[in-house]
Amino acid sequence: MKRWFIACVVALSMVFLLSPCTPQAASPAAKQDAVKSSKDGGVMTILITRPATRFGYPPAIAGPDRDYAPPFFNRLLYIGDDGKYKPELALSWNVSADGKAITFKLRQGVKFHDGTDFNAAAVKFNFDKLIAPNPIIIDGIASVDIVDSYTVRVSLTNYNNLILYQIASSYACYMYSPTALQKNGPDWANTHPVGTGPFMLKEFQPTTSMTYAKNPNYWDKGLPHLDQIRIASIQNPMTQLVTFKAGQANAIYDAVPTTAAQLRDAGFKLLNAPGALYTLSFDAKNSEAFGKVKVRQAIEYAVDKEAICNGPGLGLYKPIYQIVTSNSPDYNKSLTPRKYNPEMAKKLLAEAGYPNGFSFRGFFQDNTWKDGVVAVQSYLAKVGIKMEIIYINSAAYSAIRALGKIEKGAAAQATMNVFSNNLFLMDFYFRSDSAIFQYMTRPAGSDKLIDQAKLAKDQASATKINQQIAKLVYDDATVVPLWLNPRIVVLDKTVQDPGWFLNDDSNNNMFGFETWLKK
Repeated sequence: MKRWFIACVVALSMVFLLSPCTPQAASPAAKQDAVKSSKDGGVMTILITRPATRFGYPPAIAGPDRDYAPPFFNRLLYIGDDGKYKPELALSWNVSADGKAITFKLRQGVKFHDGTDFNAAAVKFNFDKLIAPNPIIIDGIASVDIVDSYTVRVSLTNYNNLILYQIASSYACYMYSPTALQKNGPDWANTHPVGTGPFMLKEFQPTTSMTYAKNPNYWDKGLPHLDQIRIASIQNPMTQLVTFKAGQANAIYDAVPTTAAQLRDAGFKLLNAPGALYTLSFDAKNSEAFGKVKVRQAIEYAVDKEAICNGPGLGLYKPIYQIVTSNSPDYNKSLTPRKYNPEMAKKLLAEAGYPNGFSFRGFFQDNTWKDGVVAVQSYLAKVGIKMEIIYINSAAYSAIRALGKIEKGAAAQATMNVFSNNLFLMDFYFRSDSAIFQYMTRPAGSDKLIDQAKLAKDQASATKINQQIAKLVYDDATVVPLWLNPRIVVLDKTVQDPGWFLNDDSNNNMFGFETWLKK
């Protein structure tokens, strides 16, 4: 499971990932004097559906916990709203000529929440947890060595242009106090974040609420502005709606589309970013029908994605036709989208030997967007394909996703995190040796292209190869892309600089860092 964390990590629009950085004085937030300003003060209240469980120990942060963790922590660098790497706890970084070592110059005078020093020893302590004795979190790091008290060198086994991206985006790469971890252990740390971030944990009530308090010794002077952040876990969307409209909260995070659409129409602001590619995957290894590319292509032609997204999707779901989003430089414009064409679907089915269609069982997580799934079922039936919908719980879906345990010859939803670094997505999901969705066959040649892309030393070359990978998956119809699941935040009029979804990335969150409430 050395790559499990990727599903919880983040990502951004494609930038060349190992370009060296020259020293910069700028911090992740605009520098301000440590004086009281009109932005300072106040308590922000956020409603969120899923409760926190393990939000404090970086290597264990996953799933819903990634939404709670950011205010507690910093990484060495982060990715800004312009898609470029920015200095955070590292002031600068330099990549060696052969690309096999990265040297970080660290910020001095930074304290963890327990008052201990952040320095090179702390970086090595944290990274060693990720790479030793085997690379359980980040592939490709051979060692982390202390050069001096505030300089650290990361040596790579081979050149790999994904390493900086991992360091800048993985929740596992948050810096945690070595002293606190050695004293208390990772089980304690799961609910006791001891980072260097702008907020400290004041109170945690499992399943119900969390309160963050301003870090009075935060290294970025003048920040944060808020005195506190309070998060209430409310699972019922109607209760969320009533609470928000009553003025008892400033934001709803991960609002369901029906709630978001109502509040949008009432004049509230929405932040909307693609949360995941929602696709249909196939056990082509054990199905004669799914083993034929024309059948897989026919399924895509049979579904009117636009009608589904604009109808029951309320315009908040977006149709997709490739494994990269249309606003990405990796989107292959030479490919003709397989838009709704039932006659083409029937033609391909006949050519594949299924003029009367066929039947199969499709497995979907019980918390999925069911209106969309039922609509897909209806469209498939119109061309003779009968899909029996089987809803399963999260544990059963995890077995399908992570262990490949699927009923022979069946299909299943394949929800893939959106990484604006598309090579990250391709490397994780579309290699033949991928640990995810093991029942899927991958197109011939995908491994070779992915390896070539990881070795690319300029953005233009990487983009060209990524477009070729997108074409391979498109031609093969490895999966049928359906829509982008949205992640939505609803804001009231007081919230300024919220910090969610930087660079249009639903997992790149720095809420609270510069956030303030308009008086």
